[in-house]
Amino acid sequence: MDRSRLLTTILVVVIIVLIGQVYWQRSRIAQQQNAMAFQQKQFDEQAGKLAAERMKGHRADVMQAAQWLHQYYASDEGLRRADGLWRSDQKQPDFEALGAWILDVYLNARVEGKTDEEAKQLIKDAIQSSDEWKRVHAPK
Repeated sequence: MDRSRLLTTILVVVIIVLIGQVYWQRSRIAQQQNAMAFQQKQFDEQAGKLAAERMKGHRADVMQAAQWLHQYYASDEGLRRADGLWRSDQKQPDFEALGAWILDVYLNARVEGKTDEEAKQLIKDAIQSSDEWKRVHAPK
């Protein structure tokens, strides 16, 4: 009987030590997750600052790219919209196109170090793979 009592005591001690280890590991994991979240936030802030710094002084480029996009939309090579980026049905510019092509494609390409022409080519390629472009340029 003494032997079983000793074995039970040892098992209880081992279980308590294991529970303590689990608790300690969970607290370490939580600390690491918090540290990672903090580092990610700092990284995102730094990346935003670097991107803003890189684009500083490029207002004219962005305006020129928007004008180019307007002309491209109206061109035979583009979407053949008579009014370019102007949506006469909505009586306003095509804000979705400006957001997608200028903000999402052009600015991101420039921040990545691409030239004005390379960024515009990315826009052309994306537009030419769109359903609207394919519909407009479909053989009749």
